[in-house]
Amino acid sequence: MWRKDRHLRSSFSQKLLDTFRHESKGRPFDLFFSYLMDGMIDPSAIDDIRKSGIPTCNFSCNNAHQFENVDELSVHFDYNLHSEKGSGDKFHAVGATPKWWPMASNPNYFKPLKVLRELPASFVGANYSLRARYIAHLLEHGVDVHAYGPGWIGGATKQWRSIAKRYKYLLFALWPLDRQLQSQASSSLAEHDFRRFLNQRFPKNFHAPVSDDVLVELYSRSHISLGFLEVHDRHDPTRPVVQHLHLRDFEGPMSGALYCTGYTDELAEMFEPDKEIVVYHNQFELLDKVRFYLSHPVEAQLVRHAGRARALAQHTYRHRFEKLFDFLGLHS
Repeated sequence: MWRKDRHLRSSFSQKLLDTFRHESKGRPFDLFFSYLMDGMIDPSAIDDIRKSGIPTCNFSCNNAHQFENVDELSVHFDYNLHSEKGSGDKFHAVGATPKWWPMASNPNYFKPLKVLRELPASFVGANYSLRARYIAHLLEHGVDVHAYGPGWIGGATKQWRSIAKRYKYLLFALWPLDRQLQSQASSSLAEHDFRRFLNQRFPKNFHAPVSDDVLVELYSRSHISLGFLEVHDRHDPTRPVVQHLHLRDFEGPMSGALYCTGYTDELAEMFEPDKEIVVYHNQFELLDKVRFYLSHPVEAQLVRHAGRARALAQHTYRHRFEKLFDFLGLHS
């Protein structure tokens, strides 16, 4: 809505400027830090804030597949903090200044809880890209994995929506005037049907979205907490699959989970593979490692302890901000 509503964007921009100017009178700011995307604010407002002489930083994530969300606004900031290491070139290409600023976690909230560890494996997150394929592979080979989040379950109302969505995909798949639209609709239709039949086959393993408190609890309730790095570029199933880190890659280990996710070189800089987290390269290795750690609780506990220790030592937001303040010359 904010992308299309010029009045709302203008109103927000003016309110932000008024607040910035008012608060600066009492005590000047040292840093302007934001999480903004194209269309949320008038770029001129950022230009006015920069005139005050303080550094301006905008943080963004998902640049691996959704850089178009910030490509126009980024040139108006002094620094663009991007969570994916490989996204810096995209900012350089539009004339913006990037700085790699990885995600992290808050140990005051994400921590081990004293609850019964009863679930063999779990995943919390939306159902998109290849996630259902990985989950299906585990279920079909006897692993009792549970998935929580948008797109995993049906229901009476959602069933009608599912049918309507299916016929929409079918209609566009048959539409002869736009080959790109046909291709997208055909891919979406195939994925829609796969997820629908998977849900019907394993109805007890799929659940609605959960609260943040339940999310943290699931890290302690589960023997293994899963992560998936893949996403289609621009969420278009006809585009290439890319990988990028998510918040759960830090929140899981911080919560004391045995965290198991896909391998990337970037992730290996954050945690030692198969020592502090468990990594896999495909669905077959994922199945093998899930089976191994479910049957070797001592080894599983060693990974949990090591992962949490690494997260506490290097991957809190305090660490991230301290490094940012050092980089900007802002010392307490």
